[in-house]
Amino acid sequence: MIAAVILAAAAAVFFFQVKNRTSGTVYAIVEQDSKELMRLPLSEPGEYRISDGDSYNVIEITEGGVRMKEADCPDQICVSRGLIQKSGQSIVCLPHRLVIRLEQLGDQELDAVAE
Repeated sequence: MIAAVILAAAAAVFFFQVKNRTSGTVYAIVEQDSKELMRLPLSEPGEYRISDGDSYNVIEITEGGVRMKEADCPDQICVSRGLIQKSGQSIVCLPHRLVIRLEQLGDQELDAVAE
């Protein structure tokens, strides 16, 4: 009986550690016209201006994620999107053909382990 409790506790601790493992780095990948302009790690806060002469966007990376801080597009949908934080999320500025997407590189987070 005691052995079963110890085994169950050890399995729970192992599962919790594996489930919360996040050793991969999340990057904001900035693309315009389907061409990668920059790959920015979310671990390094900063502000970046993208301009083609006629239009501009300002991207801000904070400790919490990335957002379109400013843009001169007419609809401002990209600015109102707010902060994105998780791999797979994106911000699109359609008038400027600009996309920011988050991607996790390195070890991926595991949901469970099967034997």
